[in-house]
Amino acid sequence: MIVQFISGMAGVAYALASYLVPFFGLPNSNRNVVFATIATLVTAALINHYGIKLASLVNDVSVIAEILGSVVIGILLLGIALLRKTHPLSFLFTYPHQPSFGAYLKTFLTASLMSVWTLGGFEAAANVAEETHLPEKRIPTAILLSEVLAVVFGLLVLIGFTLAIPSVEKASHNPMPLLYIIGSYFPKSVVAAALLLVSIAIFACVLANLTTITRLIWAMARDGKVPASHFLSKVSEHKVPVNAIWVAIPITALFTFWAQVEVVILALCTFAMYVTYGLVVGACLWGNRLRESLVATDNPRRVSRALCAATLTWILSILVLLVYMTAISISHKALVITLRAAAAMMACLLAYLLAGRRASRTTPSQSALESPALAEDESIG
Repeated sequence: MIVQFISGMAGVAYALASYLVPFFGLPNSNRNVVFATIATLVTAALINHYGIKLASLVNDVSVIAEILGSVVIGILLLGIALLRKTHPLSFLFTYPHQPSFGAYLKTFLTASLMSVWTLGGFEAAANVAEETHLPEKRIPTAILLSEVLAVVFGLLVLIGFTLAIPSVEKASHNPMPLLYIIGSYFPKSVVAAALLLVSIAIFACVLANLTTITRLIWAMARDGKVPASHFLSKVSEHKVPVNAIWVAIPITALFTFWAQVEVVILALCTFAMYVTYGLVVGACLWGNRLRESLVATDNPRRVSRALCAATLTWILSILVLLVYMTAISISHKALVITLRAAAAMMACLLAYLLAGRRASRTTPSQSALESPALAEDESIG
């Protein structure tokens, strides 16, 4: 999960910077994008540094921005496309210059990975459980709602933007294809407003990633499971894990250089994410078997073996598809970068775990074990 959120945060911040730099008329150089990415990360760190209330406020604003900037415009585009009959519904199941099923299958599999990239991160709600009122009720609700709403509204938005594409050829060569589609139907002021709203939503995603990863690091440090546990478990006067915040930011900034090859950072983040899910599901399956071999406990709840087995099969297929489609979709240079990045991360994780074993022998001081402040804003979950 640490790899997932740090690499994902770098990728999201880099994507935001890639949109904003050319929009503001600045040279779209790698140097400018990297500088804007680091500035985005530092801004998110400052907001987190000054407390959960400020982060919660930004989160609430981002929800409104996401609804107005993506959902409303996407549904409007869907209505316009259907009224003007821009494309027939069969357009959703075709791809230019690839009429055969075999050629279309590759495109379909590539596009299906979008759901893998977006229907994730829901476990982030659990990492702020100690800062949420009635977490045993609100956290599961937040997890389920995030998935249901993402599927329902996300699918409507995707269909709307797809059916409204004036020209696939022009959209595929445009650096900001979504803004190109919006600009084909709305005035420039609406395009600018849409970019602002979407930028707020993307920035909030960076902020949520940072909130999640710092709470994860803090919780592990509190239990003495990471190196420098005493340092990382410190809670500031604003009731936030301040040291964990400012340790995570420079590490994420290093991932920014890999974010230059966007498909690499997406592959690393998604692979780490679904491996984590697989470990959790595997633990549930193993725990069921272990419990059945012991004396019955007071808690009669069981996780379905069939459900666990089906889930593990699905996760394995996702990982195989992800690796395969990434390998055939990127250049040899990007593939080498991916393999080097994966090897470097595995080496760092191994060293991290070994150091964590030594760190677990010592326990942080009692003052460091205090939880961050309980969030007064119930929406933080």
